[in-house]
Amino acid sequence: MNKAPVIVLLAVSVAVAGCAEAGGEPYSQPPEAVSQVPGEGGATDPALRQIGQTVTLMDDAGRPMQVTLTGIAYRDAFAKDKTLPLNGKYALAAAFTMKSATGGNLGQQRDNHIMWARGPEMTEALNYTDAPWQGCIDAFTPYATVKADEEYKAITDLNVPVKGGKLLIKDHYGNTARWALPEADTGTGTEPATKFTTQNC
Repeated sequence: MNKAPVIVLLAVSVAVAGCAEAGGEPYSQPPEAVSQVPGEGGATDPALRQIGQTVTLMDDAGRPMQVTLTGIAYRDAFAKDKTLPLNGKYALAAAFTMKSATGGNLGQQRDNHIMWARGPEMTEALNYTDAPWQGCIDAFTPYATVKADEEYKAITDLNVPVKGGKLLIKDHYGNTARWALPEADTGTGTEPATKFTTQNC
């Protein structure tokens, strides 16, 4: 049996290891990059919108749908039931309108494409177990069918660890709308949620 190839292979391996230790380029995969929220450039992000501004997304059939964030409101996430586990310090209600010339759906609830983000932190809109208005705003679901040329008012809610951050809405076609969130209640449209902050609906 010829042992020469084995000896050559061993010598190459030792040389590569020695090169890495001596400050040469190691032959290893680079560490995976930390996942960042799209548009984390903050004020330099040209796609970052303010409350009241409209973004055009695609509905689940690929047709244009205009989405406008109209207002936000923060409440104590423990306000309704003190025994619930803490998923976020604040309950955030985000109100927006949807309008389409053809009508349609922005998506389905199982898609979970509405999120809050701040840096690498991300919370999905489906996770609102501590919201004081839980169940009170079902009639304002963002996953309803929008009628052609009729403005539909929606409210989504999330549990978030801090005030501020961004609201992100994604569609099925890779488009993402991003709005900067102030650290105080702003705008309109959240009233159906906030009126239930201290009472059961």
